[in-house]
Amino acid sequence: MIAFFDVDETLLTTPARYDFLRYRLGEPQYSYEVDQLGAMAALGIDPSHLLRTYYRLYAGTPSAELMEQGLHWYEEVRQGRRTGPPFIAQTLTALRAHQDAGHLTALVSEAFPPCLAPLREDLGADLVLCTEPVLDAEGCLTGEVRHPMTAAAKTRAVVRAAAEHHADPRDCFGYGTRTDGLGLLASVGNPTVVDARTALVSLV
Repeated sequence: MIAFFDVDETLLTTPARYDFLRYRLGEPQYSYEVDQLGAMAALGIDPSHLLRTYYRLYAGTPSAELMEQGLHWYEEVRQGRRTGPPFIAQTLTALRAHQDAGHLTALVSEAFPPCLAPLREDLGADLVLCTEPVLDAEGCLTGEVRHPMTAAAKTRAVVRAAAEHHADPRDCFGYGTRTDGLGLLASVGNPTVVDARTALVSLV
C-alpha cells in the first residue's frame, strides 16, 4: 500500500520550486524570472515547456551547490522563517497516519532533489517522484530535464511506482489539489483533495 502526497500547496504551504528560486536569486531577480514564467503560462504554453524553462535557469550550476543550498533553504522553511507555518497540518497528519499504518509514503512534485531531499529526510518518506535534471560530466546541471513532472507525468510515475512495489493503484491513496494534483488523484483508488481553506475532501 502506498500513499502519494503532492508536495506543493498540498503538503507544503508554498510551491517548493518557486520559493527555492526566491531563496537562491533574491527577491528582485526572482520577481523578474517568475513574471516571465507567468506570462508564458497566461499564453497557454504547455506545462512541460514551462517546467523545462524553469530548470534552464540552473544551467551550469553544480548539483552539489544546489543540494547544499537546498539544506539551508529547507531549514528556513522548517522554522517558518520564509512563508510562515511550513506544512498544511491536515495533510501532515494524514501522512503520519499512513506511516503508522505501515504504508509506504511517496512525495510527488514538479520540484527537484535539492528541494525534496531534505523534506524526505525530515518526514521519513519512502519515495520521491520528481523532476530530474540532466547533469554533465562535471556534475553541473545542463538546464535540461529527463521527465518534467507534469500532471500526465505524475500519472505515469504513480502507476510505475505502484508496480515496482507490488501495489495495486486502486488500493493506494493520493493527496493533491484540484489542479496541480490532478494527475496524481486520477491514478489512485482513494483520492483526497487538499485545500488549505477547507481541509481534506475525499473523492471516494
